[in-house]
Amino acid sequence: MAHHHVDCDELGLTRKVTPRMESLSSTAALRSVLSNRSQPVRLENRTVIVLLVVSNVLGHFSLSWGLHDVGPLVSFAPWPYIHALLNPLVVTGVALLMVWLISQLSLLSRVDLSYVLPVTSISYVLIALMGKFLLREPVSTERWIGIGLVVVGVSLVARTVPRTAPVLSKSRNFPNEVAQ
Repeated sequence: MAHHHVDCDELGLTRKVTPRMESLSSTAALRSVLSNRSQPVRLENRTVIVLLVVSNVLGHFSLSWGLHDVGPLVSFAPWPYIHALLNPLVVTGVALLMVWLISQLSLLSRVDLSYVLPVTSISYVLIALMGKFLLREPVSTERWIGIGLVVVGVSLVARTVPRTAPVLSKSRNFPNEVAQ
């Protein structure tokens, strides 16, 4: 309902919702969510790549740091592994690697595999640097050469087009929307 006050220049708008209307709008929203008609958040490929790399690096770093605290796991008995999974750093690492997996699935659903894996392999470089400087792990000359080659490869692949062919839907009639 709209009211116009003669004495002022404001237009006051109010919405009167009856209980019946409220239950209908809630039901419609619930049906929309359940039938997957809601609008998903669409992230750009670059954003997903950054999320994928960061979650991969931090996830593996957390796992390594947590497992250094736990000690060697050399038994087939389940208890040492359960104990390791209760370490907060290991839990954090597992959670971050779950984010990595979801990011990987998202990216692979819309970008070529031959683009995704080489571009995201920059995480190997970052993991090696974190291992060297934060975990104080020795890194040999051969590893640094390999890390340098990975950087060169990532820079070459990153200059290419992420998707080289349209993706057809299951019905093979309409191309799926691919975010660039």
